[in-house]
Amino acid sequence: MAKHLPVYAIELWTRTGQRIADITKLCQNISWSEERNEAEELRFSLDLDTFEDYLINKAGTDPVSNFREGQTEVKVRRDGQYLFGTQLFDAPISLNTDGSATIDVVCTGYLNFLAFRYPDPAIVYKQVESVEIFYDLVRKAQSVLYGDYGLKIPTSGYYVTGVLRDRSYELYTSSTKLNMQRLTSLESGNFDFKVLADKTVMTYPQVGSPRTDFRLVFDRKNFRSSITSARLNRSASGLYNQIIGIGSGFGADMLISIQNDLESQAEFWLRQYPAQFNEVSIQATLEENAKARLEKVKKLLRLPQITLSGNDMPPSGINVGDWIPIQMTGRSLIEDMTGVYRVERKETQLDENLFEKAVTLYFEKMEVM
Repeated sequence: MAKHLPVYAIELWTRTGQRIADITKLCQNISWSEERNEAEELRFSLDLDTFEDYLINKAGTDPVSNFREGQTEVKVRRDGQYLFGTQLFDAPISLNTDGSATIDVVCTGYLNFLAFRYPDPAIVYKQVESVEIFYDLVRKAQSVLYGDYGLKIPTSGYYVTGVLRDRSYELYTSSTKLNMQRLTSLESGNFDFKVLADKTVMTYPQVGSPRTDFRLVFDRKNFRSSITSARLNRSASGLYNQIIGIGSGFGADMLISIQNDLESQAEFWLRQYPAQFNEVSIQATLEENAKARLEKVKKLLRLPQITLSGNDMPPSGINVGDWIPIQMTGRSLIEDMTGVYRVERKETQLDENLFEKAVTLYFEKMEVM
């Protein structure tokens, strides 16, 4: 049986949810990135003349009002299902020496609506469930004049941690987006989330799943491989075993939390890092954030970055959050990379026929198994 190759499409939409046009055949150099608990980024280029003529003569729409940075939305479909949605962010036009004119398009995912919004410092959460705080940050952001982006909070099917937290936010020190992300990666009660293509903000115990249907293999001695290329990052960059969490306040009133990992200190000596959490005004919250940061940085970097061709992809694809077995053999300096890793970021490039040309996987920092 021939392997199924996914079919992709790029569509323009209005910000009110009306489909403008399918522009897939006009797009060149299509690529995008997806990352856990982060906004997507979509890039492609267009020939200015062909694109304008298409919108006017085929789609019957005005290119000025329907291709507008900060307004027009762009969605990606895979096999008929919407993968994610974005907003047009950047579209510079290059007038080239050969007489052509090219639009280089950059779009960012719906989560970035909240990258330019800030929590109301008058609001204080006392013993409120973590996901409820997460969703209330969205509600409060959309409750003000011209602040409603159409983000939807589900009425069922979302994940609740059951962990109660205290939260307050200093005036304009960190964005709503950043404070949402921080709730997902604490010492306990963590969760993942996605902003879906219909703008529903959905929470999960974790995105992705353990993959038992395939593994990635590289055998240096016998030159056998199921990957196209890889970079096996090994570094002490970013290694810290004492986090000095700095909260709000000044001088003697400043909140401080010092968190240590003694095993890491014994192995690598003391490596300190002052982490700023300026918006945190509650000591227990500062300690949560400092401990969570320590967990991420107390170990050596052992982080494979692997690129697959479209033909090397498993039939069911690979999703952000998937746990994938990786086996490296044949040389001792690569064998300690063997383990199970979680996909933290995925970058996809399409070829001129709109098939997957290359898929690059960036894995979450974790202890090698």
